[in-house]
Amino acid sequence: MNRLYGRNFAWLDSSALVLLLAAGCSSRVDDKWTRMRPPVFPATGIVVYQDKPVAGATVMLESQSSDEKARGKVAIGHTDSGGRFRVRTYKEYEGAVAGPHRVSVTKFEYVENKPANADPNIDYPLIPKPLLPERYKDFATSGLTATVTEQGPNSFRLQLEE
Repeated sequence: MNRLYGRNFAWLDSSALVLLLAAGCSSRVDDKWTRMRPPVFPATGIVVYQDKPVAGATVMLESQSSDEKARGKVAIGHTDSGGRFRVRTYKEYEGAVAGPHRVSVTKFEYVENKPANADPNIDYPLIPKPLLPERYKDFATSGLTATVTEQGPNSFRLQLEE
């Protein structure tokens, strides 16, 4: 009798856990603070440098909107092997706020920073080495812009030059 009772509880516990996980995964955050955020709209694109798609780059769009709630919001995305990206502004919602944006694009390789007579007991930090022209790492100097609209399609080709 005790064995049967124990098994039933194990089944009940695992069923409840599955239901709780399913409920948590299927719902979006909808609280007062989330509703106060400016809405975001899907935004995608491709990064091209030296006539090739750039894989492994970070793309950021900084809102220049006249709307005080949207101004300064940053959407971020990462390029895939084909140079394509999708940005998100909030953890749980994809897209960028509507309006004009300044754009930055960065890609780094991390190289060792060990001196010739390095102490083997010290972990020396890696140094980021930029793989794209420096001007693209800053919103103010990149010269890249994008305008996100509510209607879309909000697909951007970011052509990087030397």
